[in-house]
Amino acid sequence: MKRWFTILSISLVLFSCKKQESAPAIDWRDYYPLEVGVSRLYDCESIKIDVLAGVSDTSRFFIREEVVGIVSDTNGCVTYAINCKSRQKDANEWKPYVSLSVQQYQHSIVRVEENVPYQVLKFPAKLNFSWDVNMYNSKDEQLANYTSISKGEYEGVHLDSTVTVTLQNFKSLYTYQYDVEQYAKHYGLLYKQAIDVESQPTHAKIDLNKPIEERITKGTIVTIKRILEN
Repeated sequence: MKRWFTILSISLVLFSCKKQESAPAIDWRDYYPLEVGVSRLYDCESIKIDVLAGVSDTSRFFIREEVVGIVSDTNGCVTYAINCKSRQKDANEWKPYVSLSVQQYQHSIVRVEENVPYQVLKFPAKLNFSWDVNMYNSKDEQLANYTSISKGEYEGVHLDSTVTVTLQNFKSLYTYQYDVEQYAKHYGLLYKQAIDVESQPTHAKIDLNKPIEERITKGTIVTIKRILEN
């Protein structure tokens, strides 16, 4: 099952901007470029595993997000319309994927996916700075924090600055939840991996001495990787 670990899912919806508390001005917008016309292409893989049901499905597809316009500019919040489409790797037709808009506040970014807002970035960007991703929706609190800030390289391109956001990182003998995103200055989201798996003796005969990554009995593994285009 190690191969499963070489591995999100991402249009237009209006969601009223919430008024946020004031904060010192900081130049962070380059970590999530939103100029009209900006387009981002992602290579995606989604794996579903259910040993008990005899399921081990892998779906590979592309996602393209394009900033198509500004919907509103009020209360210190600019809302951008995003055209989000997907295409299976063995197909030519692009189809609508999810309803998506993005709200750019003075010091945070809120993605509104299917009318649900998620605060995906908040600044200042410094190690262990944390915030509630679900601050503007009715879901339970989910803290995210910056776990790495550095320079780097991606697909042969030098990156002046990258930030890694960790949303979940919990591992026990029987479960593993891991959710991480990496953003780069001038490029936006480069990489996301979301793992939610379990390894239960009631599902199959397993060797608990092995790492849980090698004995998954149920769960999902989703990975998105940015494709840099000229």
